Amino acid sequence: MKKLFFFLLRKYSKTESQRMEIYQELWYQTKSEYHGTTAFENIRNMNIEVLMSNPFFVNRVMLGQDEHLRTLKKGLADSFDESVELILKK
Repeated sequence: MKKLFFFLLRKYSKTESQRMEIYQELWYQTKSEYHGTTAFENIRNMNIEVLMSNPFFVNRVMLGQDEHLRTLKKGLADSFDESVELILKK
């Protein structure tokens, strides 16, 4: 079943809008699992899960590439601001 799920996930995650639907569902699952926490804490939890699941990020951590990690951290802060701007433009 897991193989089928990942096959379907690859087929259905080719566009930004499709991935947004998947992320939204993951948000609901995060809320369900961490039901005792606030929405702010759940966003933090979800962000931690996304980072920990990213092979590029994990590789940089394991290699101790601090400069790359600082660059990624700045990029994440910038992406927050960009997300706010994009939502307001909708």
